[in-house]
Amino acid sequence: MKLSTPAKYFDGKTSRPYLLDLEVFLGEQISFYFENKRAVWKFHEIKFEKIGDYLIITRKDNLSESLKIEDSEIANNIYRSAKQSKNVSWYHTLLDLGPKFYLTATVATFTFIACFYIFIIPWIGEKVTDLMPLSFDEEIGNTSFQQIRSFSNIDEKRSAKLQNFADHIDFATHRKLNFKVIDDKEINAFALPNGTIVVYTGLLSKIENYEELAALLGHEVTHVKERHSTKTLARSLAGYLVVSVVVGDVNGVMTSLADNANQLNNLSFSRAFESSSDLGSYEILKRNKIDPNGMYQLFKTLKTSHDAGIPELLSSHPLTDDRIKFSKSLLDKKEYTFEKDPELEDAFKKLKENP
Repeated sequence: MKLSTPAKYFDGKTSRPYLLDLEVFLGEQISFYFENKRAVWKFHEIKFEKIGDYLIITRKDNLSESLKIEDSEIANNIYRSAKQSKNVSWYHTLLDLGPKFYLTATVATFTFIACFYIFIIPWIGEKVTDLMPLSFDEEIGNTSFQQIRSFSNIDEKRSAKLQNFADHIDFATHRKLNFKVIDDKEINAFALPNGTIVVYTGLLSKIENYEELAALLGHEVTHVKERHSTKTLARSLAGYLVVSVVVGDVNGVMTSLADNANQLNNLSFSRAFESSSDLGSYEILKRNKIDPNGMYQLFKTLKTSHDAGIPELLSSHPLTDDRIKFSKSLLDKKEYTFEKDPELEDAFKKLKENP
């Protein structure tokens, strides 16, 4: 099919356009006369770019030489022909798909990313952690604790008393556990991957009996036993690695690793990890024949503190009503008999005494 249309010609030598007439053989070639010479541009030798109602045609071997067609109807006809003959770039083909396509593509992309983070990243984190030796946990935990020690007041006397209390509990692990007390009114406790369990005096002041403290320590020790900090770190790095590869900033992964190592005490565990640690704490109480009501009372104490506007512990250990109900369900099972432990009770009283 042949079309004729006026056009503006830019020769690439001056900025002034020349008005001329084009003969267009759709899908084949464009010809025109300039300075008494006939020029023929084959479709495969030129690029087509649609800008609004205009069509810009550029020579591939000389990008400064171009034609501009302003007749919208003819411009559309030529552009459609160019697309059929695959002489339009993929970029401009995408631009022509319209807002509906972009909206659908955007929703699909975000859905894929969400699914990736919800299902794939956790799986990757688990697999990566399985490949990491325990020496990795030790090194990361030691680094983090040195950071914590530099800006926190470690109460060595109460730490020794807490260690003595914990030594009376069988945590069913070969990992070496070190218990430390930080003199701070913050209601907080956390576990580092190297087996260091940190409890703040603000939280100790809220705990009323040794059963509650045993439940707290059992929860934190389970985080260590099941390597929850390392798994959370691996998930974070896996997600960051994906983003870094996409944006071309793979070196940023090491920055993320260093930052997370220094912030392990602030890592927010997933609901699944918290539930797992709650169950692990119950099993430790059961193993040592400690009243499981301690866990339920601990959660009620933390819930009361949270309602009073002191949510520090909840930032890294989200306390939900479901977890409180779960602890109550374990209590109601009455799976084992318990008895008072004079040694634990005595160690607890010494811990609660003023230093």
